[in-house]
Amino acid sequence: MKILVLTKITSYFEKLIKLYSKKYDLEWYTNENLDGILPEVEAVIGASLTEEQIKKAKNLKIIFVPWTGTDKLPWRIIREKNIIVSNSHGNGKIVAERALALALTLLGRVVEYHNDLIKGIWHGFVKGFREEDYWISLQNKSVSILGTGVIGRQLAKLLKGFDCKIIGFKRHIEKLEGFDYITNSIEDAILAAHIIFLTLPLTKETFHIINKDILNKMEGKFLINVGRGELIDEEALYNALSNGKLLGFASDVWYEYPDKNRRVVLPFHYPFHTFKNVVISPHVGGFTLEGQIGRIDELFENILSYLKTGKPKNIVDPEKMY
Repeated sequence: MKILVLTKITSYFEKLIKLYSKKYDLEWYTNENLDGILPEVEAVIGASLTEEQIKKAKNLKIIFVPWTGTDKLPWRIIREKNIIVSNSHGNGKIVAERALALALTLLGRVVEYHNDLIKGIWHGFVKGFREEDYWISLQNKSVSILGTGVIGRQLAKLLKGFDCKIIGFKRHIEKLEGFDYITNSIEDAILAAHIIFLTLPLTKETFHIINKDILNKMEGKFLINVGRGELIDEEALYNALSNGKLLGFASDVWYEYPDKNRRVVLPFHYPFHTFKNVVISPHVGGFTLEGQIGRIDELFENILSYLKTGKPKNIVDPEKMY
């Protein structure tokens, strides 16, 4: 099988390429001669293909996305050509850890206190036990996790260590280990919790799922996003922080990203970084050694399953895009 790789080939990735190439008669190509090789490849690894490129790839049967998100793919032509899309959840546990870290940083006022202390401004005991200096503990809090996939389920396990009551939001109600209950009503999930985590994929149904009306129900609550930036209406989010309705916000995912021509770019269109109750992170939720190994391992599990059975381990629903 001829495979085109449109993502960075790390040393670990290269190790697995060498391990399986001879055994399964695999030929690997990179984008050095993209137009020349596109008509020949049967599989592509990556999520940066354009509709025009897929049209040229007349033998393309499957796209392996080496991470979870598939929202950037040209789904119209993929559906038209019945191309299989497979993704990887191998770094989900690591992303869940990042979500917890963001929550602890936000509720613990870590960034705020750090920025003050480097200026010689103190908080807490040494300033006379002022109640306005309290930070907020996760212990025994009610938490809603919007999205109960790999990240959401692992996050629920981590939060149980803080004796949290955990509500899960998903389309179809079912009993899930680690959750106290599941609801298919986003309003119920929001109202029942003090802290809300977003771990959903970005689809037509979840785009701006957190809108002005939902944010108005979040008065006095914290919101942490490790799904996709566009899950939240950006202007409505900024207004909810400006008017003090939302108690705090932390995110690892955004609205603007650098490209080849822009190495320095702010990730938003509103000055979120001016709020002391906001924590920003540069989309590095799964960017650890363990996270990268995990997603690459699952990528190759999908490839080997496809070679052996004609179906990868994970198949993305072309209608739902997850």
